[in-house]
Amino acid sequence: MLRSLALLGALTYVAAAASAPVREVTSEAANASVPPRFFKGYIYWAGREPLRIYTPDGYQMPVTPPSKGTAQAIAVDTNGALAIAWTTPSTGGIDLYDSSGALVRTIQTSRYLPAYLSFADDHCLWSLGWQMTSRPYNPTRDDYMIVRKFLPNGQQAGAYLPRSQFPDGLEPGDEARRLTNCITLSHDRVGLLVNSGMYGNKTEWVELDLNGNLTGRWRLDQFVNELRVAFTSDDHIFVYYRGMDGRNPHLSTLDREASTWKQVQWQWAPNGYLASADGEQLIFTDYRSGPIHVGWYEQP
Repeated sequence: MLRSLALLGALTYVAAAASAPVREVTSEAANASVPPRFFKGYIYWAGREPLRIYTPDGYQMPVTPPSKGTAQAIAVDTNGALAIAWTTPSTGGIDLYDSSGALVRTIQTSRYLPAYLSFADDHCLWSLGWQMTSRPYNPTRDDYMIVRKFLPNGQQAGAYLPRSQFPDGLEPGDEARRLTNCITLSHDRVGLLVNSGMYGNKTEWVELDLNGNLTGRWRLDQFVNELRVAFTSDDHIFVYYRGMDGRNPHLSTLDREASTWKQVQWQWAPNGYLASADGEQLIFTDYRSGPIHVGWYEQP
């Protein structure tokens, strides 16, 4: 009997440990009228508010405003370099900063408006975005590549994934999904969360290899309520969503071989929402009120 109780206690301890976050941070960032955006463990505000960035340790970064326009998205490289995408009514661009915060160069992207950014292991910068006409914020009817790749020296090295491969409607790479980063690089592929239809609940998960070749695409239309996606460095895709009543959070993952989404039976229930991945770990945040809490969890 005593051995059984000891074993039960040990199993309970293991289960509790498995459900606990690997790391927790209460950030200096606090809830605001505009929801924050997330890149790995970074929290930032851009778009309608002045750019503010908070590190995974919870502290505000000193940031130089973009050289032009309004900041739209950020990415931070493993070497500490920072990229900020910005737009004006007539053009787009990306500012590149070194780890000290000094502006190194500006990439002019003309009428292509980068909406999301991510660095690869080789320090190349990839963007997901959309292209407009000469009229401000009016999407072009001409075909264009929604994904761009830039070398560390700022030169464009490639453009991939034609707009024409998606249905009419919302631009696949526009900035409507501000709560989740829609382009993520792993060691061997590019993962994209894109619009794919007339309405915001029509979406796809798309993958490219590192040469920009299309390798897979999967509909996400069934995940319509508070959709979040995280792509880990070991190539697992996790989709977070809630039931139609707005409660009961669910997590699903992609079985590539079967080409189906399978619900994950998780043993833990983190507070808040799935924000992103950081390496092989999942980040959940609670930003409903007060200081923003961030937790890193092992995959279920």
